[in-house]
Amino acid sequence: MNLALPVLLYAAVAVFLLGMGWRISWWLRAPAPLKIVLTPAPKTFSGVAVRLAGEIFTFRSLFKGDRYFWIPAWLFHLSLALLLIGHLGGLVMPKVAEATLGLDESQFEHLAQVAGSVAGILAISTVLWLLIRRQVGERPRSISHFSDFFALILLLLILGTGSHMRFMGGLDIMQARQFVAGWLMFHLVPPPSNPVFAAHVILVSVLLIYIPFSKLVHIGGAALFSPTLNQRNNPRERRYAGPWGAAASISKSK
Repeated sequence: MNLALPVLLYAAVAVFLLGMGWRISWWLRAPAPLKIVLTPAPKTFSGVAVRLAGEIFTFRSLFKGDRYFWIPAWLFHLSLALLLIGHLGGLVMPKVAEATLGLDESQFEHLAQVAGSVAGILAISTVLWLLIRRQVGERPRSISHFSDFFALILLLLILGTGSHMRFMGGLDIMQARQFVAGWLMFHLVPPPSNPVFAAHVILVSVLLIYIPFSKLVHIGGAALFSPTLNQRNNPRERRYAGPWGAAASISKSK
């Protein structure tokens, strides 16, 4: 397990980066032959940037479409972002986080424990709500597939093992930091002797491998590549033509 765990994590990160790179390159190369902007839409680049920021950070379209679903969905993504930031500050760069917040080690540990507990409970609660919604709601149930439940259950298991270590104890945080630091520097050190920690890392590795090939791939910034959101509403002022149109005109002239 001393070598299997970090090697699995390396493989998962490699698959995640390669898969996301392939996905993003495919999005960039996908043709958009029509001006299909979702109106009302801005006519300037700065307006498009503001619109995309609103979609990414506040889920504006979802808020307009279904406010009852928007609340748990937004809280779910917020809690995951807070947990990611907490892992970054608590495991990867604890000294930087302490200096940034102006706290000593004990104060930082206490703040991280409280904030992580709140974010963890919030994340688990919203995932459970999303699971129940897919089972109880008639329309969500009709469009749900195995992959939808698999992703939610996988997230629930990751959050559950993380919360178990936080509330039940048994994890040597210093040993966990040494493991993460060694993994990042390609200097492998033994992982904490905690089976829940090993299960947590394995589940996270499975999630990283699964993301590029599932609906969860939208974390790569799907809104940024959506022509309905990233186009300007200026078809009357300027004729829209993709680069393939110019290439076709050149070939015909030849």
